[in-house]
Amino acid sequence: MRRIFLCIFCLILLAVAPGFAGEPPRRIVSLAPSLTELACALGLEKNLMGVTTFCDRPASIKGKPTVGGPANPSLEAVLNLKPDVVLVDEEGIGSKLAKRLQKLGIRTVTFHGSRLDKLAPAVRQLGTDLGVQQPANQLASRIEQSLKALKTAAPVKTMFVIWPDPLVAAGPGSMLDDAMKLSGMTNIASDARSGYPRLSLEAVITRNPQLIIAGQGEKLAGPMKRMLGHLNSLDTVKQGRVCMVSDALYRPGPRIPEGIAELRHCLELTRKGQRP
Repeated sequence: MRRIFLCIFCLILLAVAPGFAGEPPRRIVSLAPSLTELACALGLEKNLMGVTTFCDRPASIKGKPTVGGPANPSLEAVLNLKPDVVLVDEEGIGSKLAKRLQKLGIRTVTFHGSRLDKLAPAVRQLGTDLGVQQPANQLASRIEQSLKALKTAAPVKTMFVIWPDPLVAAGPGSMLDDAMKLSGMTNIASDARSGYPRLSLEAVITRNPQLIIAGQGEKLAGPMKRMLGHLNSLDTVKQGRVCMVSDALYRPGPRIPEGIAELRHCLELTRKGQRP
């Protein structure tokens, strides 16, 4: 009888363990900028004890202890913060680091939301994992509303520039590619072999995009000007159909609806023959 009771008790623990039934974890370390944004959007900013050097949103997290970059976090720095839970992303080093942390007795939560169709369910799961289900459901619903397919005429051939020199574009299997398709665009790099392929200028000229989208930023200004100079034979460049957007779509987090809205605004202006 005692053995049966212990088995039932273990099953209950296993059922409860994945999430925080009562209070959210008091000490959280985030190892990705998108996860830092998500934690703050879910009301857990005060619980964030450590973030990466790339975590810059919201601005109020400035001054939080850092544990290195997303690609090379310091295990020692993470352990020194005595986290109740460490948030890792499914891409990059997330899974490897999670295993190392788990062996050391540190609980990890891996976020599986790197594609648009997985984002809202992943946000809901994060809410369960961190004991903040209500705000997570609200955020997930807002994301789902923004992802309703846009009814458009013929898709607009588009290039989304990640970096202009050398020219790296958004390719298949990336969240940016998902967002482009959803917004009524045809990605000129859709046949590439990676999510972020390097394109030659000749290939871009041959594919003749009707719209070029790129991120904003001081570091991008000079390289963008040079790239557009090399592509000045394209009608897209001559007519100024180059749209600059924020980094909202670069991170699978709470600003995805804003990023989708930016893409659709670029498309709307292009269809009307106006300069973005």
